[in-house]
Amino acid sequence: MSKTIDHPECPVRSHMDDPNIKWRTTKPDFTIVDQKYLKEKVMSHKEGSLAKIVENLVKSWECESSHKVDVKDWGTVNREKFVITVNGGRKLNLKDNIAMGNYLMFLEDSPLYDTASLTNEESQKAFKKCFPAGFAWEVLEVFSGPPKVSFTWRHWADYEGEFYGNAPTNERIELVGSSVATLDDDMKICTFDIYYDPSPMLNKLYHGKCKFAQQQ
Repeated sequence: MSKTIDHPECPVRSHMDDPNIKWRTTKPDFTIVDQKYLKEKVMSHKEGSLAKIVENLVKSWECESSHKVDVKDWGTVNREKFVITVNGGRKLNLKDNIAMGNYLMFLEDSPLYDTASLTNEESQKAFKKCFPAGFAWEVLEVFSGPPKVSFTWRHWADYEGEFYGNAPTNERIELVGSSVATLDDDMKICTFDIYYDPSPMLNKLYHGKCKFAQQQ
């Protein structure tokens, strides 16, 4: 388990410390986004609470989803059973998750983002450039415990960098959504269903143009 900052509420990410992990580029450093999380989060979940356990599990999955390229290195999911869906869309398995990454999966059905013409690396680069201080995430409320965990969440960033030719506005971008995750006896994710509306975020990033800009 890894913490980036010596703070009792700092996120703890698991399955990061094996020296043999094959990273997409290099081992990620979450110090900047963890600082943002600690400074701007609206919830304070007690250590050991279900909400904190779920929050750390999802943050660990996000690390794997964004940065691990070999199935055998994943520790947050049941590798044989794992299926993820976004807004009731198509079912994606672990290999799909690795190939697409978070942004292409989460925006696949949005008419405002041309996921078909982008690679995982290109979408990651675009959002990292747009949100240089990180895209922080927190659990708001957990409604049911394992094996089926339902919860709401908040995802936020500041529009401080260019987005496909659109100038930054420095405004706050904030998403809220809900998820249902089915866990096995080892607290590994078997199914992960995510629900949210990406359109308000994309409208702000495109300055209300409501279409994907091709230029970098």
